[in-house]
Amino acid sequence: MKDPIPLGWRVERENRDKFTELAAKAGISGAALFDMMVETLELDERGLPDWVLRDDEEGHLPIDKP
Repeated sequence: MKDPIPLGWRVERENRDKFTELAAKAGISGAALFDMMVETLELDERGLPDWVLRDDEEGHLPIDKP
């Protein structure tokens, strides 16, 4: 690691537990899984993951976005 810092985000416990379980199945730490995900994430032309809704998608209001 070049410049490790703690993540100060509050997340849903169930999602954190699932993420920890995925990392354990891979035999790595949650931090290592996070770094791998960010470093290999495929981005679209907006520079966002494909699964992030577009503002112009029909039937989706900004308040409906996560």
